[in-house]
Amino acid sequence: MIAVSTENPNTDKSENSNPAVKACEVPQRSTASTSTRVLCGLAIIGAMYIARDLLIPLVFAVLLALLLRPLLRHLRKLHLPDLASAALLVLSITVLVLLSVATLAGQAQEWLTHAPDVMVRVGRMLPVRTGPFVDFQKAKAAVNALTTSVDGPKTIPVEISNPDLAISVLGVSGHVVAATIIVLVVAFFVLGLSDMLLKQAVESRPLFYQKKNIVQLVHNVEFGISRYLLTVTLVNIGLGVVTALVMWALQIPNPILWGVMATTLNYIPHVGAFIGMAVLFFVGAMTHESLSYGGLVAGCFAAITCIESYFVTPMTLSRSLQLSPLAVILSILFWVWLWGIPGGLLAAPLLAVIKIICDQFEITQPLGVILGEAVPRSRRSVEAASAIAPAQHAA
Repeated sequence: MIAVSTENPNTDKSENSNPAVKACEVPQRSTASTSTRVLCGLAIIGAMYIARDLLIPLVFAVLLALLLRPLLRHLRKLHLPDLASAALLVLSITVLVLLSVATLAGQAQEWLTHAPDVMVRVGRMLPVRTGPFVDFQKAKAAVNALTTSVDGPKTIPVEISNPDLAISVLGVSGHVVAATIIVLVVAFFVLGLSDMLLKQAVESRPLFYQKKNIVQLVHNVEFGISRYLLTVTLVNIGLGVVTALVMWALQIPNPILWGVMATTLNYIPHVGAFIGMAVLFFVGAMTHESLSYGGLVAGCFAAITCIESYFVTPMTLSRSLQLSPLAVILSILFWVWLWGIPGGLLAAPLLAVIKIICDQFEITQPLGVILGEAVPRSRRSVEAASAIAPAQHAA
């Protein structure tokens, strides 16, 4: 029996057998690979920042379609086509938003107009004769003395150029309207053609296990994020209703406006609650000319948000997606830095999508555990198995 050697005779054995050479080669490849990944990541972040005006409406549209996807399934029982059901749902959302804006626009404009006066009036309520305010008053007097001569105060001419406020407001309003139209149109097509898009994605893969992975991933993301967004939306609406009732009981004007504010800000976990507390403190202090009453209003809102954050939401989402508070805060900081206020609204949903994708693959499951509570393997397999059958039937 002849043994056949697969070693290349032209290979330098001394070079291959030298452990020092091998030890030097591996770090060089690792360093090059890490540098390439870092550069690719920075390039992606830069592209996302440059294309934010296009990406933000598209992301909002996809999330809106995922939110309305369960309602689309219920409308299928009425034997309506998917496009007709999608048009009905998007039109309902549009009418609801327009009615809300028309109802609250006047109240919001009135409060924004008097915002500088509110700050001045609340500042006059501060105790300026005790505590650190005494040092502030002394520093202010010293600065005034330095800028005052024997002949009287020095007059320094200052030229201020104010841009046309109306043009700026119209520009921002036009941008918001255009982005809203993009969101509604894209959400309509994504929602109405979702089954066809899934079928095309499945048919684009030649192997069965690739088709299966696509079906599992799409349905896990769609099922998880739609349930998450729908549940969070219902909880936020409930928080807004309770906030409006409490503001009415505390005799705060325009309680519906503050209820809508609480609903909107609660989409930004943790950070939105602090913003709402600050706003309601100033509103309560100005309304009743008392800092104590402002603290009472802010304290009542803080109690409501604590009950919602630590009891209502965890109990409601106990069988759904759980996200780490630290991961949520870091996600908010990153997306606000990248996309501004819209990024803050999208931070938690995007983090939920990333966690669902990480839970789908074995190699990224440790990252999914870091982002939040790990999804049991048995439950993932049951959900995936229940999702494969209808998708394969559609394909």
